[in-house]
Amino acid sequence: FGPLVIAGVYVDAISARLLMDSGIQDSKRISSDRRIRGLSEKIRDTDGVDFEIISIGPERYNEMHASFGNLNRLLAWGHARAIEDLCQLCPDCPRALSDKFAHGRVLERALMENGRKLVLEQRTKAESDYAVAAASILAREKFIDWLDAKGSEIGTVLPRGVSANVKNTAMELIRTHGPEVLEGLAKTHFKTAAEVLAAA
Repeated sequence: FGPLVIAGVYVDAISARLLMDSGIQDSKRISSDRRIRGLSEKIRDTDGVDFEIISIGPERYNEMHASFGNLNRLLAWGHARAIEDLCQLCPDCPRALSDKFAHGRVLERALMENGRKLVLEQRTKAESDYAVAAASILAREKFIDWLDAKGSEIGTVLPRGVSANVKNTAMELIRTHGPEVLEGLAKTHFKTAAEVLAAA
C-alpha cells in the first residue's frame, strides 16, 4: 500500500552539523512514527537546509510503471526530478549523493539539464550521510501521512510492508469495493497484488 516517495535534501557543512546534532539518522533505524515526524520538523526548521519531495500516488505510480516498464527506471526518474528541483533551489551546489539502487548509468541517464552539471556519487548505504538520512526521514513521513490520510478516508487502517495482515486487508478491501480498489491504494505490479487478487 501507499505511494512511491523520493526526497532530496541539500546541506552545507554547517547545516549537516546541525542535522547531526539533532539526531538525524537513517529512517530504517527509527521505528516510531512520532519520532519520524519530530525529526522531519527539525529538518524543515534547520537553517541552510533545502529539500524536495516527489510523491507518486499508487494510481499514477501504476500508470508510470507500465510506461517505464521497469521499477529502477522509474526510481531513477524520481531521483533525477528531485535533484533537478534542488539544483534550481541551490544553483551553487557542486555535487549530489544518491543511494545506489541500480547500475550507476540508470540514474546518470535520467539526470536532467542541471543535474548533469553536478558531480554525482552513488553508493550503497548512502544514508550514513546526513543529507541522505534526512531525505529518508522526509520521505518516510510523507509515506506514513499518506497511509494515515487514505486509511481514514476509506475507514480502514492500511498496514505497511508485506505481511499476512497486508494481504488480509487487501482481500477485505477487494470484497468490499471490488478489485479495482487496489489501483488507487497499492503498487499493483508486485507479486503480493497478484496473489491477493487471485485469492480474492
